[in-house]
Amino acid sequence: MAGKNKFISKGSGPRKPTLQPFQRDRHLTRVVVTPRGRPLHCSRTILEFLIVIRDSIVAHRRLYFEKDILHCDISEGNIVLVRPDGDNSIQGMLIDLDHAVSLNDDRKKDDNSLLTGTMKFMALERLSYAATYGSTIQCTYRHDLESFFYVFLVGCIEYERKNSSKEVIKLQMWCSNNIINNYNGKVTCITLFRKEILDIFSKRFSDLKDLAIKLRNILFGEAIPELGTPDDPNPMYDGMIMAFSNTIEQIRGKINLPQFELAAQFVYPC
Repeated sequence: MAGKNKFISKGSGPRKPTLQPFQRDRHLTRVVVTPRGRPLHCSRTILEFLIVIRDSIVAHRRLYFEKDILHCDISEGNIVLVRPDGDNSIQGMLIDLDHAVSLNDDRKKDDNSLLTGTMKFMALERLSYAATYGSTIQCTYRHDLESFFYVFLVGCIEYERKNSSKEVIKLQMWCSNNIINNYNGKVTCITLFRKEILDIFSKRFSDLKDLAIKLRNILFGEAIPELGTPDDPNPMYDGMIMAFSNTIEQIRGKINLPQFELAAQFVYPC
């Protein structure tokens, strides 16, 4: 996001970027790592889809608490599936820390106030400030957790559907070239959650509606969406990880029951 986007490149006032665009010494770096991963949309089962997202949230938490690093660009493309290796049962991995910030680096914290990231998965509070003031607030752990939620929702709605389907097109209102429209479209979906989101889950993901409601309430409360970041990150991390884990265990324990039959079926044969 750069160049012609007036919300990012320049502005004035205490809540807006400096008049001169930020000058950065950029370097292109290519890193080859192991293990090799597959894209999230290549999840072979609903169960695998859930485990990978849950594991990625756990990884995010460890980065935050143990290394004082915030990812700042949680998106579908930055979560990959890896094959468990030996005693390591982890199946989800976070990649692409280009926008990550060190919480101990004041210079990077200032850089963190720029509207960077993947628009489709961006937190409402950051979009709201960008639409109102022309810049945005610093990314927080809560914003990244909200982005994980959108990754989950996009999978439940878009996977197994063609790009031309009305349900997929509906979510394009989250990532247009107009930040105000992106915010309005997304906040409407979160406010009218059942009608705008749950009712368009694809068939194979329909068993995950209860999980979607739990995650929505953990992040936003049960009524009008609450967008602020609590001082204590543990309840939100604990709540989301536990919600995923409980659903994973339910599917594992009931995989042969009719209502969970779809969870064992292939999503994509990648």
